[in-house]
Amino acid sequence: MTRRAIAWTMTAIMAIAVCYSVTRIPVQMTDSLVPILQAQQTSSIASAFSGSLGAGYLRPMRIAQIQALFELSNGHYFLAYKAFHVALAVACFALFLMALDVRSPPDLVALAFALTVLTGLHTFRGMVWEAYPINHFLEIAVFCLLALVLAKSRGGWWADWGAAITFVVASLTLESGLLVWVVVVAAWMAGFRGVSKRGVIGLTVLLAAYFLVRFPYLGTGAPGLAERSSGFGFGRLEPGELVRRFGAWPYGFYAYNVASSLISVLLSEPRGGTWTALADLTAGRVSPGTVVNLVSSFVTTAVIAWFMVTRARTWRAAGLDAGDRICVVSMAVLAANAVMSYGYTKDEIMSPGGVFYALAAFVAMRELVAWIGRQPRARWRNAVCGVALAAAATGWSIRTVGLHYQMQMMAFSVRNEWAYVGDWLARQHAAPTTDEGTRIVDALRNDALSRTVVNPYLQSQAARALRLFP
Repeated sequence: MTRRAIAWTMTAIMAIAVCYSVTRIPVQMTDSLVPILQAQQTSSIASAFSGSLGAGYLRPMRIAQIQALFELSNGHYFLAYKAFHVALAVACFALFLMALDVRSPPDLVALAFALTVLTGLHTFRGMVWEAYPINHFLEIAVFCLLALVLAKSRGGWWADWGAAITFVVASLTLESGLLVWVVVVAAWMAGFRGVSKRGVIGLTVLLAAYFLVRFPYLGTGAPGLAERSSGFGFGRLEPGELVRRFGAWPYGFYAYNVASSLISVLLSEPRGGTWTALADLTAGRVSPGTVVNLVSSFVTTAVIAWFMVTRARTWRAAGLDAGDRICVVSMAVLAANAVMSYGYTKDEIMSPGGVFYALAAFVAMRELVAWIGRQPRARWRNAVCGVALAAAATGWSIRTVGLHYQMQMMAFSVRNEWAYVGDWLARQHAAPTTDEGTRIVDALRNDALSRTVVNPYLQSQAARALRLFP
């Protein structure tokens, strides 16, 4: 079996495991039911697209996709929405591998490590355990990976047009879709020429058009302090408290959100803007999961930093190779993703940054493995590196296994929520007013309650420990 075939096999195994856990979770009630009922009341995909243009956010493609899947489902709602979710997950893994060059034994070692970083990072969880009923965070990560693959390609008119179409669809699906422009521009500046200079200029024109349409034409504003609660320091602040504390000068709060979003990917803390590890430490109750998260992330980030420092001199003298370029693009996406989180922090918002962090981990780990192989006499130094890497790899493996336990908990929780769907709809003032709407609710409820789900709280203490941080 060739090394490329081994790489595809490793990636497929990880993808199959994640997709299996995805299919175990029923359609969520709290985040998915109302959009599905709204789709039932909308006449067409075009109406769904145009009707959302006057909303508080410019996300017409997301609404249109929900409508399209509803119409294609023919009453099989779980099948339609879960199949799309699985397809996105498969595309994410496939494009992740396509963005990398796996040709040698160190590459395979680095790929195995990067796959556990990808699936073990807390930002990945939000892409696979909730659907809304379409997980747009996962979709944006897929679009960003596709943009990188196009930038790394041999180029041509199809790459330029592909990048343009990807940007349009991504930016009209979610605000973080603008990261597609960051990927393409950063890739071009780093030396990837799959998307030509003309294509980069075209994408920049589309970016300007997006802002003109969103703000002057449609008047769609940016998120305000009073829209939602947000993590800050050791706790969460409600909208009223946010306005009272930061309404006069919100830029300090915005800077906090950007910094905490960036650090959350690099160190797995804070989570949603809240420094849970420090809060636990001051209370004297730090959990093993917290230690696993911090140690694995710290070692991985240290390896990436080591790679960038050691390669900086080479970058100035001989230019960048493919691995260097991937690392540069990854850091650009991570930084831009954090900036786009200025309004409020949420783990899922940093999903693209988390995916590209895993790409950078691949490049750095491959270089470190090759470097250790070139230092046969540095036994003590190699031993220290080996112990640190073994600890990080073990930690990421635990976090990857923990992902599936967390998704099992989600399946158990979602299934139980459907038993009280009538009460929930009444509190939301969203009870269906038509026989068709009632039939949809009954179909989704029966589908959820008929599924066999293991109670995770009845499993062993060792399994429950894999939950790590919620």
